[in-house]
Amino acid sequence: MKTVLLLPFIFLVFHSAHAQFSAQKELVSSGILKAKMGDYKEAIRDFDKAIALDTNEAEAYYNRGIVRSELQNYPGAILDFTRVIKLKPSHAEPYYNRGLAKDYMRDFRGAIEDYNTAVSLKSDYVDAYHNRGLARYDLGNFEEAMRDFTRAIGYKPDFIEAFYNRGLCRFNLDDLLGAIQDFNVAIGLDTTQYEYFSSRGAAKAAARQFEEAVWDFSIALSINPKDLNTRMNLALAYMYLQRYQDALVEYDLVVYTDPTVAEALANRGVAKNYLEDKSGACEDWEKASELGSEKAKQYLLKICE
Repeated sequence: MKTVLLLPFIFLVFHSAHAQFSAQKELVSSGILKAKMGDYKEAIRDFDKAIALDTNEAEAYYNRGIVRSELQNYPGAILDFTRVIKLKPSHAEPYYNRGLAKDYMRDFRGAIEDYNTAVSLKSDYVDAYHNRGLARYDLGNFEEAMRDFTRAIGYKPDFIEAFYNRGLCRFNLDDLLGAIQDFNVAIGLDTTQYEYFSSRGAAKAAARQFEEAVWDFSIALSINPKDLNTRMNLALAYMYLQRYQDALVEYDLVVYTDPTVAEALANRGVAKNYLEDKSGACEDWEKASELGSEKAKQYLLKICE
């Protein structure tokens, strides 16, 4: 399981003392329009020209930072947002967007510092709370991450991703009932995301609700049949239910897709052994052992030799 993607960057117009239709304003407006149309290189040229006209106006730096972020030039984006912060230190948005760029560079602690400043300047900054939660989650600080997602939900009660990510935190904290409840809400708000069903299935399986877990994994795979992790979890749930033939079918699909998944080979061997196919089991364990599975090695020693 993993967190949902970070929220997108947002274009912004700062109020300025300059005339509304100044040359710089026109260039910035032109750049924003080109960026929204996906012409990022031309947008940056317009922002560059606007900056050349006046290096003390924040708007062009800010929106150039947005475009650089879209182009995954995160160091350049951070430089632009830093410049905006020097010019407009009381605005929350550049701190948030600089934090977001740091997030993408996996500088989670630096991102958290910027999100902290953003929420100190704008106490109802929902996206900053949510993304600070994601950064804390990536650092393994599930308690604090959960509190951030709860804050985000407090300001935005239908924030689907916040419910889902809070559910992941609760799962990691072994609060399986709480995790299932959050996944229930996320699914109630959006039934198209396979991750929501897969994660709820994992929580139900951990709570030994294997029949219900099978149902969730099956729905997840109907949405995204290529997700091997969910298929592995479905097969394992079948194993716990002693539905070995069903498990074998799922492990066959995993191994067919990727024959290097040692765990699938090892567990398929277990299913075959329960189905009294000892030679097939030993063959799978041999392959899994060659791929580094210690469990398969033990099965080979105990059963096949």
